[in-house]
Amino acid sequence: MKKISSILLFTAVLVASGCNKFLDRQPLDSASSATFMQTEDEMNLALNGVYAAAFWQFPNNTPLLFAIESSTDLAIKRTGNAEDQVAMGDGGPFLIGNSLPGTSWNQAYKLVTRANIMLDGMTKGQVNVSAARYARLRAEALVLRAWGYYYIMGWFGDPVYFRKPLDPSEYETIGRTKVATVVADLYRDLDEAATGFDQSSAAPVIEYGRVNKGVALGLKARLAMLIKDYATAKAATQTIISSNAYGLNPRYTDLFMLAGQRSNVNRELMYVQTYPTDILDPQNWGIVLTIPRQVGTSQSSHFPSQQLVDSYEGRDGKRIDQSAVYNQANPSQNRDKRLAWTVYMQGDTMVHNTALAPSLPYVQPKERTIFNVYSNTRFKFNWNTNRFDAVANNIDWIGYLVSPWFAGATGSSGGVGYVWRKYVDSTQYSWTTKTGYINMRYAEILLTYAEAKIELGETDATVLSAINAVRSRAGQPAVTGGSAAELRNLVRRERAVEFAGEGLRLIDLRRWDLYAVANSMPVVGVSLNPADPAERPSFDANGLPVYSAASITKRLKTRAQTRVNTNPKYKLWPIPQGEIDKNKNITQNPGWQ
Repeated sequence: MKKISSILLFTAVLVASGCNKFLDRQPLDSASSATFMQTEDEMNLALNGVYAAAFWQFPNNTPLLFAIESSTDLAIKRTGNAEDQVAMGDGGPFLIGNSLPGTSWNQAYKLVTRANIMLDGMTKGQVNVSAARYARLRAEALVLRAWGYYYIMGWFGDPVYFRKPLDPSEYETIGRTKVATVVADLYRDLDEAATGFDQSSAAPVIEYGRVNKGVALGLKARLAMLIKDYATAKAATQTIISSNAYGLNPRYTDLFMLAGQRSNVNRELMYVQTYPTDILDPQNWGIVLTIPRQVGTSQSSHFPSQQLVDSYEGRDGKRIDQSAVYNQANPSQNRDKRLAWTVYMQGDTMVHNTALAPSLPYVQPKERTIFNVYSNTRFKFNWNTNRFDAVANNIDWIGYLVSPWFAGATGSSGGVGYVWRKYVDSTQYSWTTKTGYINMRYAEILLTYAEAKIELGETDATVLSAINAVRSRAGQPAVTGGSAAELRNLVRRERAVEFAGEGLRLIDLRRWDLYAVANSMPVVGVSLNPADPAERPSFDANGLPVYSAASITKRLKTRAQTRVNTNPKYKLWPIPQGEIDKNKNITQNPGWQ
């Protein structure tokens, strides 16, 4: 039997429905190929399968885009894991067989393939469905197919591009298509999708977890930014903004809690990867993978970076190298509020729900711990006495270098002295979290609009208004002007601190041609001695933090790692070798041959 390429495999739906009926467990190929999609119900079943293929996970119930964030300058993964090897580049080894690009390729192409099957098959039953309903079903499938291709191009460059179901023999003769050609096709698809949503009078957010007109236009803007077509990006985002269909949630932290996502105040959340709440699986273990080891039942493997922490401004609206309110001895104080909402730092009180039932004295069922990396002591809240106890043996402190862990939240196997606060929802048991992973929200639309206008040389009041809408939620001072270079760096910094951990950074760095610069430096962290703190970083012309040799000697660096991504080949990931072995017309990316 001829071996079929992995991107053509057509499997049963992997994700159960729960309360979101579009995620259905019935196999998509359960009906005869000759008769399937003759009715609206069958088209809905097919669309369920497409959505299931858009549910992207990496091992350990990790949202794939969150895993990818650890390959950028904003985050790190525990030493030796796939994400860490990708981030290390020449310091890796980052090899062609790495599972991060391999998994990403397979999941994105499964989505494309499912969407192609639906879009082709649903034509059989078009006469049996109302025009408005058919238009909306087709619109959702078009957006999801474009979603898959956007990430394929952002990760791998020119895609293996096909718009209909392929036989194995067809796949084995197809080559790669230029990104610009594919983007032009996808523009048309997304315009058709937007019209289809209008034709069906679809709500701005159809249902928690489904795509909509705003996502169609937002994705068109992402594609445009990928190829530096700023005029198209401006037009797409301007349409979304002027529709008044979306806005910012006044509470940033609600965006990353299940209850806040379900209420979705002002409809900021445009597209979310959802987790069904009426069945046990699948689960989002993002919290489990970020809980430090001084808290119970943790895995602690994904961590924020020093570069991310230093990207947040002081409360006075200035970078920390310029801020009068920043104090390197107390770096969490007087900062942009998004820092505290995103990262736990020394002295912060962490709250996690680590047990299904009370386990006194320290779990009731929530566990409150003061994050500490500077002594071999854990500070745990005692629910019997209503005070914090000092408990011996802290695996997270910077002096913990005992094999095999070396350290959980810090050190050679762990992070650099910080852990994630974003997505920590203490209203849910950490091991069965159902908080959705955000794929697109309105804050991105505002900042993309501002960026596109700046690149077009059209800085005006609407640019400042878009930037300041995002900044004001965090209490940051309004921006009143600046040169194009200053505003460009400001928008880039806003994207880093606003969306940290949300999976946008890798493609942002690549389209800005900054991946090599941002991801080539020693892996360093907190000051070794807060009484003798490391000096403030300087910032280069691109607004990226730079650490002097003197500063590095005063910082945690027990990982003994230096990321080196200056080789041009790291501009793109390697195509999985198995795909090239199956089809000799697929050329490998430069430098990976």
